[in-house]
Amino acid sequence: MSLVHTLKSLFPVLTDRLLFRWQQLRYAGSNRRFRKEYPTTALPDAYTLYESYQLNYRKYIEDGALTAQEIIDSIKDYLPPTPQILDWGCGPARITRHLKTVCPDAVITGCDTNTQTIQWNQQHIDHIHFITQPQQPPLPFSSHQFDLIIGFSVLTHIPASEQEAWLTELHRILKPGGICWITTHGQYFIDKLPEESKQTIRQKGIYSTQYPIAGHRMMSTYHQPETCKNLLQEKFELLSHFNGTTHPEKAGRQDLWIGRRNG
Repeated sequence: MSLVHTLKSLFPVLTDRLLFRWQQLRYAGSNRRFRKEYPTTALPDAYTLYESYQLNYRKYIEDGALTAQEIIDSIKDYLPPTPQILDWGCGPARITRHLKTVCPDAVITGCDTNTQTIQWNQQHIDHIHFITQPQQPPLPFSSHQFDLIIGFSVLTHIPASEQEAWLTELHRILKPGGICWITTHGQYFIDKLPEESKQTIRQKGIYSTQYPIAGHRMMSTYHQPETCKNLLQEKFELLSHFNGTTHPEKAGRQDLWIGRRNG
């Protein structure tokens, strides 16, 4: 068991503050250089960037652009000419802000539970509709509204007890034949857990840590691939699955699942 996992288990709030401070120090120099090179680029506040991804300005911009391109490339054959796209749990628009570049004709919406983050997105990211979503379904969208739903590292921070309800909601708002592109914490991340947690996953197929703030990065959910596959197949035809251990180039070593709405 790593020191970080020990601290997360015993002192989650303190660990969060220490990790935030460590990232501030680690990326201070590179972030100053990025800001000098790109003085007009809109960037979220330091804690929001740390909590949603990592406090690295260059990676926030460049990795976000690469991920947006990879997502669209992976499912472009399934999209209509003017797709309706939802970035579910968009955070500070790391991916969302680039979707219009790689899919110019798309109508794009981003939603997140963090009101302040959504307000920042609304003020700094043009040509995209941002809306605050509730902590629990339903989402404020019509049935059969979207051609593509992106959920990058969202199920990874939703408790195990709520996963099925959220997948049902994603199914509701997808158009027939619409695509769901989501990631989970699979074997690569499970291998880093303490033995007690691994035992729970072996028994139940899914495991969630605890944190007092809903959706926070310190609250994580881990899926055995077979468990996740069974959950998804109730609602979606699975088109692709990339295991983060054997496909480290995909989704930051998370497991990537691409499904098409049934019915």
